[in-house]
Amino acid sequence: MAHLLTLGVIGNAMLGALTQFLPVAIASRFAGIRAVPALHASFNAGLLAFAFSIAHMARTLMQIAAVLLGGSLAMFAALACLSLWRGTGARWPRAGIGVSMCALAITALLGAVALQALGGRVTVDLGMLVDVHASFGVIGAVLALVASVGAVTLPMLQGTPGPQRWMLPAWLCLIVAGLLGGAWQRTGGDGTALLFTAATATYSLVAASVWLQIKGRLRRNPTLAVFWALGTIALGLAAAGMTSPLPAGIDRAMLVGTLALAIALPWLVVGMMLEIVGFLAWIHLRAAVPRGRRVPGVGALMPERDKRVVLCGHLSSAVALLVAVSSNQWHAVAGLAFAAAWIVTLLALLRCGGRVRDARRDAARP
Repeated sequence: MAHLLTLGVIGNAMLGALTQFLPVAIASRFAGIRAVPALHASFNAGLLAFAFSIAHMARTLMQIAAVLLGGSLAMFAALACLSLWRGTGARWPRAGIGVSMCALAITALLGAVALQALGGRVTVDLGMLVDVHASFGVIGAVLALVASVGAVTLPMLQGTPGPQRWMLPAWLCLIVAGLLGGAWQRTGGDGTALLFTAATATYSLVAASVWLQIKGRLRRNPTLAVFWALGTIALGLAAAGMTSPLPAGIDRAMLVGTLALAIALPWLVVGMMLEIVGFLAWIHLRAAVPRGRRVPGVGALMPERDKRVVLCGHLSSAVALLVAVSSNQWHAVAGLAFAAAWIVTLLALLRCGGRVRDARRDAARP
């Protein structure tokens, strides 16, 4: 379930969004754009193979999953780094995305080795390997991308002031040094540095994000602002769950995983996705409809009302998930609420697509 969330939900969103984000905000045309559909198909086929092989401990399928998943992620990371190298956009957001892509490649490599170990083909300390793999994946790949993209999109989409020029470089240096040093220390059996890096990186990102939102004067996209604020706060609670004493009966790993992977990161992804999809739909219409014909605006294609409905669905899901984790009951209710939140999200996207179709049909009439 952790991999279905991190790869299936967050991974697909990250990879798809980067192909659109790099040309627009970082002035870097995505290299090898024609290969992206094939990489996308390989990535999702590998994810399905991985899920089935883990559920049934199918060793042969593990090898196939390792090749498909590891190969597609490594290739995407290489193409993204090439795009960033050729780009002319802001230096540190480009560097941050580059760090994220390098961490993604390392995560893919470690994941492939872990699958080989599960299949009995190599002998390695699997607990150590999984800890380093998860740290590079969540902190190095996902969180670094969130911070780097947020440095651009918070002022652009939410009207906040931009972060101070030193903030992102200092934060990136913290996580690079912490992950490399922590991985080395973890090979000796001590995970303190990795835990410290994860907690410090998360707390500092949450503090900077909330502070910038508080300081913002030109408020825009209020539903996105709520998604982002609640998502970063949930990340902070996940970091607190890693380091603070918990009441008896609460599984620490389950609580932290639920807060980070099922609540916080999906909120950040969904909030941004609802804004980006409406914008991309408008660009598509502008290109498809003949000049002189009026097309609906971004707010009409993805209205604030639909975004609020999606927000309410994910809030209900979060409450149900936390009740289930803390009480160790009502799991079926939490699962249904979680599924319902994503169904509501899908319906909002389909409605946007329907409005695009209607606008194109209206424009085609004489």
